[in-house]
Amino acid sequence: MSITTDTSIATRILNNFSTGSVKVRERTLTKNRVTLTTAVGSNTDTTLNAVVTNYNKGEVDGTLVLETDLKVIADSAKVIKKEDADLILIASTTYRVVNVREINPAGVVLAYEIQARL
Repeated sequence: MSITTDTSIATRILNNFSTGSVKVRERTLTKNRVTLTTAVGSNTDTTLNAVVTNYNKGEVDGTLVLETDLKVIADSAKVIKKEDADLILIASTTYRVVNVREINPAGVVLAYEIQARL
């Protein structure tokens, strides 16, 4: 199989099991170094093909992964980064992006595993 085939297979799987109403919100931040304030600019919401699940009890350690954290597996159509400005919207609840792990066998990103926290 080729990497293109692997990417399309991963996308199809996530499309079939997608939870729906999952979006990533990219916000532009302007930092003022004189007054040490940060102003939020515009928001851009992009819908994700994603599956939302809870972490297994064995993965919850109470410090890095909390019991209230959600695991979001999203396809690679949108690049997800761990930044102060990016948020994940699941239904009507807003979560912070705590951690992002690329699922990239052979060096090509097939999907993202996102740790989302209230």
